[in-house]
Amino acid sequence: MDEQSRPRRRTNQLERTRSAIVAAARQLVDSGAEIRMSAIAAEARVSEATAYRHFPDLISLLRAAVLVEDQVAVLRSVADGDDPVERIGQAAEILGRSVLRREGAVRALVSSTIAKPETAKERPAHRFGLIEHALAPWVERNGLAGHEAVAQLVRDLAVVISAESLFTLIDLCGLDPQEAVAGLAATARRTTAAAVATITPATD
Repeated sequence: MDEQSRPRRRTNQLERTRSAIVAAARQLVDSGAEIRMSAIAAEARVSEATAYRHFPDLISLLRAAVLVEDQVAVLRSVADGDDPVERIGQAAEILGRSVLRREGAVRALVSSTIAKPETAKERPAHRFGLIEHALAPWVERNGLAGHEAVAQLVRDLAVVISAESLFTLIDLCGLDPQEAVAGLAATARRTTAAAVATITPATD
């Protein structure tokens, strides 16, 4: 009986260790601290080698630790009306504030995928869903679904409404975080307004 219970105890111990590592990562993420595997291992009171046995890299650990905010739901709760310029501005503010709340984790994810471009597709691309939701009422009202100019606008906005753009405004332009979010939103609004003025609604 004791022999049969050993594999179960081993599995339970592995699960407890994994849970401790995930909990430590989440605590560091929420504290805004710099995120490194060594720091997470120390917080979880395990060796760094043990952390890597459970998670092959920092990206996979952060993906397990960080519950992604449903940014579309946030936009849905605050958006008033169907003006694409205003809705895009709100979307930019939502993403910017979300990035700032977990800045250390986001910076770690960005730097990891820059160092290893082959892992870039593993990063969640939530900005696209957020942008498309913000534009949806205008697209539907004007019969623009599938329009190439709309697809181009989404791509343009994906460059603007991003963690990388926010960090550029903070790190290179010297803006404080709230100014950076405001700048992100203002640029997104200008980009949208310029595109909306040139895209012709579909006709029956």
